[in-house]
Amino acid sequence: MKFFIFIYIFSLFLIHTIHSQEIECQGAVLRILNKTTNEKIFFTVPLSQTIELDNSTLVVHRCLKVEYDGKRDDIALLMHKLNINLEDDESFFGWIFNSSQYINSPNNPVYDIKLEECLEEDPIFLKNK
Repeated sequence: MKFFIFIYIFSLFLIHTIHSQEIECQGAVLRILNKTTNEKIFFTVPLSQTIELDNSTLVVHRCLKVEYDGKRDDIALLMHKLNINLEDDESFFGWIFNSSQYINSPNNPVYDIKLEECLEEDPIFLKNK
């Protein structure tokens, strides 16, 4: 009887593992759009590296490639803090998604911040293009 319970629990775990998969990545590519000039800048950033914008700072703490039921998505844990002194704290710490960028995104009056992709290899240095 214990053997059948073990097989049942193991098969449930195996089915869940087959249907969902996540890959821990070492960096991310962020697209920063300046809303006033329509200039797009792509940053290739390693994890925990700070990106200094004119009015805020960004840090990507974690980036994952996730596959669930055959659908792929990249998600990143991002911290965004405005440098402007406001009474309301406008800092953002949360997950942003590649597939649905406006579900959860940082609120910045000048820049639109979007996750393009997660990078499995470590980019080592911050790059922009």
